[in-house]
Amino acid sequence: MITEILLPFFRSQDDKKKSFKFIYFCIFLISIPCFSDGQQQQDPLRLNGGSILAMSGENCVALAVDMRLGNGPQMVHTIPRTVLAPNSRVMVGFTGLEGDVQSFCSQLSVAMEDKIGRFGFFAGDETYDVDNEQHRFNISPKSTSRLISHLLYGRRNSRPFYVEPITVGLEAVINVESNDDNENAEFPNDKESTRQYKPFLCSHDIIGAKSTSDSFVCSGAASKSLYGTAEALWRPGLQPEELAQVCGKAFLSALERDCLSGYGAVVYLVIGGVGITQYDLACRND
Repeated sequence: MITEILLPFFRSQDDKKKSFKFIYFCIFLISIPCFSDGQQQQDPLRLNGGSILAMSGENCVALAVDMRLGNGPQMVHTIPRTVLAPNSRVMVGFTGLEGDVQSFCSQLSVAMEDKIGRFGFFAGDETYDVDNEQHRFNISPKSTSRLISHLLYGRRNSRPFYVEPITVGLEAVINVESNDDNENAEFPNDKESTRQYKPFLCSHDIIGAKSTSDSFVCSGAASKSLYGTAEALWRPGLQPEELAQVCGKAFLSALERDCLSGYGAVVYLVIGGVGITQYDLACRND
């Protein structure tokens, strides 16, 4: 078949150049899939591996990170992924190119400190700083996600940060209830306020586009497997201990299906009114 196609080009000595051009063109078409596979292997977001999973529960959220730092298929070091905790109700996890992760984490910390006290930016609780003898405002999860989007989008025209952050936290919700139905209350007409916490989960891409969810979010090399395991195991209304178990089980199940993630995992459990609890998980190291 190929000889019949190339035969007309060799009838004349002057047409040899055209025949060679045609052959080169055919070789180029055949090699296009190989080029595309090579580009996928050199994806900066997957070069160092790593994965993150976040789940929501009843007045709590969980953030799971792995410990593998590699250079493609080669494992370099085992250390928990970079996690930023501005306060006891907000956490930010990062996946992507490790150099950009460290640079962006430092820039985000500086931006948070620079904007402390600005009216309208911090929508969290007010606390008293004993060392500086002044009132400070805790940043809320929504304000953290907006700041992350602003910083990432500002680098869209230059070299972007090859990072995919995930913001998790608890938004304080104050419910006001009346004492009219309480006969034993000293002042029946008074109102009592109870504080509850609403989970907040948000993932970002490299230019700051946000994607929020009420159930779970994930990013990293094993994101495809994480979506499947998390959707199968997560259910609404999980209590803190149940959430830690479900998040850890879904995370470890996905890590066993991805060679660029694993070598141990850490689950951070954020509980409203309590703080952050850390759980170390063991997994396969092959």
